[in-house]
Amino acid sequence: MTCFTFLKPSFWTILIAFSFVLFLVNSSLSQHQQDASLPEGAGKMLVEQLCTSCHSLSTITRSGFDGVEMWKSVQESMMVLHEEEAAIIAQYLSDHFPAQEDRKPNLIDGPVDIDIQEWIVPTLGQRSRDPIEAPDGSIWWTGMWASLVGRLDPTTGAMKEYPLPPDAKPHCIIPNDDGSIWYTGNSNGTIGKLDPTTGDITEFPTKSKDPHTAVFHPNGQLYFMSQRSAMLGRLNPVTGELTEIDTEPRPYGTIVDHDGMVWIAYNGTNKLASMHPESMEIQYYSISDDGTRIRRLGVDSKGMI
Repeated sequence: MTCFTFLKPSFWTILIAFSFVLFLVNSSLSQHQQDASLPEGAGKMLVEQLCTSCHSLSTITRSGFDGVEMWKSVQESMMVLHEEEAAIIAQYLSDHFPAQEDRKPNLIDGPVDIDIQEWIVPTLGQRSRDPIEAPDGSIWWTGMWASLVGRLDPTTGAMKEYPLPPDAKPHCIIPNDDGSIWYTGNSNGTIGKLDPTTGDITEFPTKSKDPHTAVFHPNGQLYFMSQRSAMLGRLNPVTGELTEIDTEPRPYGTIVDHDGMVWIAYNGTNKLASMHPESMEIQYYSISDDGTRIRRLGVDSKGMI
């Protein structure tokens, strides 16, 4: 039998340990401040106080928009500010962070006319993402940071949001032909089903911790990727039967081709893969450049990936 003797720590031991923790915290804060800092000017303190409540300063220093009105519209999509504060912040950001010329698109003359219409979602700061069209023509999105999904009627502009379990943090949303809405619970390790008529939610726990992107197959099954867990999954939405397998690092996007094969993009290695929908057997395809990382996939009219 092994015996352990525990000694009661002295006051000086505790004081030294506490001082060391404070040193680490202060060093970390100093490093963060060095990583991203703002130029001096009226509005700097407001930006530091208000904007960093949701994101880091580096999100601002990497950005750029043309003019006060453009910066103001960006602010309004994230939070509600007093008019005076909004004006000061927008002016400061416009002065110090204009649009970056090397990131502007090259506009080419042609016969195509494009009209872009945008809607501001009801809950600000939710990180609305992954919009998709449902069979009835409505547009659905996930509000990842607010743990919700939303529906937009593109004809009338009417929007409705549906709260999910607070720890769901949905990444991807997938409408089903039967009218149900499915999502990946990226933070609580679940696949979720929403009944838009009642608001009822059914959760299917997964072995992986972070279901990420999903797609419905013509066979009625839902196939999903778990990026950090490096797993692929298949869910039978009728029986709830769930199958998960290990795969290469960081599977990200997925698509079903014209022959019913499930394709996977990898954001952690230079590969693509195809997966048989029944056996879930995987075939990997290496990309020649070792540094290539792939996030999303598409399939053209000829079946090319």
